[in-house]
Amino acid sequence: MTNHTDLTHQATDDNGIADRGRRDLLKTGATIAVGAALPSLATGANAQTQTLPSNGAKTLILASHPYPDRSVVNKALWEVAQKAEGAYFRNLETVYGDNLRGFDRAAERRLYQQMERLVLIFPIHWFNLTPMLKAYMNEVWGSGAPPELRGKELFVVTTTAGGEDAYSPKGRLGFTIEDVLTPLRASANYTGMKFVKPLCFFAASGDASSLRRYQETLAQRLRERS
Repeated sequence: MTNHTDLTHQATDDNGIADRGRRDLLKTGATIAVGAALPSLATGANAQTQTLPSNGAKTLILASHPYPDRSVVNKALWEVAQKAEGAYFRNLETVYGDNLRGFDRAAERRLYQQMERLVLIFPIHWFNLTPMLKAYMNEVWGSGAPPELRGKELFVVTTTAGGEDAYSPKGRLGFTIEDVLTPLRASANYTGMKFVKPLCFFAASGDASSLRRYQETLAQRLRERS
């Protein structure tokens, strides 16, 4: 039987301290946060003063990572997202810190009015959304379907520690990445959005060549229109 404590420890171990056996135990469901530490992101009230888009951006990109100071793979994706033409990028932990109830619901939903596509960038965290992104949907979307979302696209970009073979009916997990993303697919249906083909980077690696490949792939998908 899998030891829950070991899995939890592995999911947050980014420094390679754990022994090989515990690393092997991790590989399907851990959060991607590899490599050396990065400067902490600004949080709190000052970060919330960032200006809203005035360039007519049609793509709203929301990024979340439970350990942003240790992210490497997702941080590389953020760099592309911030430069994407016609897009407005927001990192939820940068804007709201660790306050899972501090969202400005009205301001966030105003952003939906001019957009045509919502992009979510996050690492698979225990086969689910990150805590901040889940809290965002709880608080901002609320108990009903926000009318501002109807007819818009929902594009999910995610990373996993486990390889693609693990995310298959015959793999260790027994589910595909599409299965794991079922709550978001259901949310898209419920809100009247179009759930487009997700982009998943399996067994995501922090080496330079892999990061460049991830960035090129994401840049291409952000340029596409379904």
